[in-house]
Amino acid sequence: MREPIWDLYLVTDPGSDPDAVPAIVTQAITGGVTVVQLRDKHATKPQIRQRAQALKDAIQAVTAVSNADPSTIPLFINDHVDIAAELGLHAHIGQGDLSYVAARRQLPAELMLGLSIETADQLEHVVETCRASGVRLPDVVGIGPVRATETKPDHATPLGVAGVQRIARMAAAHGMKSVAIGGVDKHIAAELQQVDGVCVVSAIMSSPDPAAAAGELRAAFAMRRPSVPRVLSIAGTDPTGGAGAQADLKSIAAAGGYGMNAITALVAQNTHGVRSIHTPPLSFLREQLDAVVSDVTIDAVKIGMLGSADIVACVRQWLAEHPMPLVVLDPVMVATSGDRLLDPDAEQAVIEFAHHVDIVTPNVPELAVLLSAPEPARTFEEALSQAAEFAQKSNTIVIAKGGHLDGKLANNAVVYPDGRITTITTPRIDTTNTHGTGCSLSSALATRLAAGDTITEAIEWVSYWLADSIRAGAALEVGTPGGHGPIDHFHQVRRQAACASTKPWKFTGEVRYRPTIPAAGPYTQSLWDSMGEVWSQIMGLPFIMGLRDGSLSKREFDFYLNQDAHYLANYSRALAVLAAKAGEPQYQVEWAESARDCLVVEAQLHHEWLGGISGDTSPVTLGYTNFLTATAYGDDYVVGAAAVLPCYWIYAEVGACLAASNHPDHPYHEWLKTYGDQSFVTTTEAALRRVEHALVQATGVQRAAATAAFQVACAYEREFFDQASRSEIR
Repeated sequence: MREPIWDLYLVTDPGSDPDAVPAIVTQAITGGVTVVQLRDKHATKPQIRQRAQALKDAIQAVTAVSNADPSTIPLFINDHVDIAAELGLHAHIGQGDLSYVAARRQLPAELMLGLSIETADQLEHVVETCRASGVRLPDVVGIGPVRATETKPDHATPLGVAGVQRIARMAAAHGMKSVAIGGVDKHIAAELQQVDGVCVVSAIMSSPDPAAAAGELRAAFAMRRPSVPRVLSIAGTDPTGGAGAQADLKSIAAAGGYGMNAITALVAQNTHGVRSIHTPPLSFLREQLDAVVSDVTIDAVKIGMLGSADIVACVRQWLAEHPMPLVVLDPVMVATSGDRLLDPDAEQAVIEFAHHVDIVTPNVPELAVLLSAPEPARTFEEALSQAAEFAQKSNTIVIAKGGHLDGKLANNAVVYPDGRITTITTPRIDTTNTHGTGCSLSSALATRLAAGDTITEAIEWVSYWLADSIRAGAALEVGTPGGHGPIDHFHQVRRQAACASTKPWKFTGEVRYRPTIPAAGPYTQSLWDSMGEVWSQIMGLPFIMGLRDGSLSKREFDFYLNQDAHYLANYSRALAVLAAKAGEPQYQVEWAESARDCLVVEAQLHHEWLGGISGDTSPVTLGYTNFLTATAYGDDYVVGAAAVLPCYWIYAEVGACLAASNHPDHPYHEWLKTYGDQSFVTTTEAALRRVEHALVQATGVQRAAATAAFQVACAYEREFFDQASRSEIR
């Protein structure tokens, strides 16, 4: 079963006409309801069973209209776990019902179980009980009431928006989804942060137009996060711009947010180290914080350097007075050199503070300090073990970072209080441009989370963005030899801007790489030389480098495979047209065989990896294939032949370059082996001979048109390889 969309959770109320409920639910689903719960406190068990079946049938009917899987709208039964198990439906229980552990054991493992939560203590109790009993935590918790409601007169004390969000953060730390319930209307829905959805009863069940009411509520919830999250950094400065508050602002902007600063210390430093620190009066720090919060809604707070115990106390007091939706702490305690940056009292204050934030992002030495461990971790496995220990003790999510360790990878991991770990594979980059990486990671992470990413999505985006930024840092030429230069925070932004440029592609510069599959003659050699810097640009793409070292994410690779499958289906048509246009029977057969191979051999590989083509064709893929088919149909044969050649030649050469890094344990070993084998080389050599033959017979005008078509196809090859790295999955 796929992960439910929790945005709009409808709890039914039978009112005076229980038989009308299925029709109301049907309308509500068409308006945007994503989860349904049957609640009828006065019905008998036979009536519950009958009404549950009627709702199940109604959901199947409404989803069938759009050819959707009925499981995309989960149906929960309130209280009656036995009936839920009997009918294969999910269940939800309250605090006064059957114990959670007993209910979980009664319900089959594939079915979800939800739990009502009214206080933070109740949430902590169920976590402890589940651990002690060895059963899994609730799949979703309904937190509330947000405010008093007539549909449940015996409700607990209202939590308010801030109270719901605080418990929701606790639930998220343990991997539980959450919905807010109790008095939720479109205005409350628009205010709620941290929760995965809103849960309503009368706002839809009593509406004269359930579909419209559902649409309005879901739209309001979707607008709960600003399109540009507002993130406050509390940190010290770096006049060279690589770390501290300056790096925070750059990272927040690069991650899509609006950054603000409250300065804790003025630091005289550069890429070689810290020279001196000036700490302004605490009263001025408090004035900065109060000035921001009195005027701006803050969606997340990132905290960096807190140079003294008094500063820690000041920030903690301010946060207690102004609860924030999200707080990320980068516990700046140990320098890259290993030097301790804080006195013992300040260190202890930061350690205690780390127990009261949502996420901490220590480096390896700082992680040891948080735990009072005798020495820092020496391997990533040891770091994960230390992170898990601290996460459990503090009930705080820990981001374990491998940047200070040795090895080919510098992985990051999300470590949850319940022991779960999600690891993001990232390459270790041989560079001294690492100044400010800790500040940058935590600031970008806070921004992505405030924008609505899950923590896994956020750390994945940040990890790849940071790797790109580190890799590009040297080109900034900031700092002198012997220091640690900054990263290029806006490298990815400039890449995106370049990809969006409407300026015609240019093919300047020299191709310094000599292909392993040689040209078939002077004309195809001239084609290769005409692509200019495109070849070096292809080999410098993050996608190619990630494919080389094995750090490419599976999500990016799957995106690429999907687009490649779409591409081949259309590429085969261009080849079929060339088969019809080729003058020599031998070449007609060869083009036709290549067209067949696209549909049979290559498609088979995609089906083995993907289980079939899925998703839509991207704009890049669509543009490339439209160009090829239009050229093959509308231009001279030689022009069409030159246009399809880069798919053979560049692909084969990229495969040859990657082959040196391939090994049996490489995550994409089979894929790299396919494009590095001799059969594809032979196919490419044959294509080169056909194009050379066509160019020999062509006129000067036709050769010029063929060269232009070849160049455009080379540029499309570059864009095709690059698109996964800049797609929405990033």
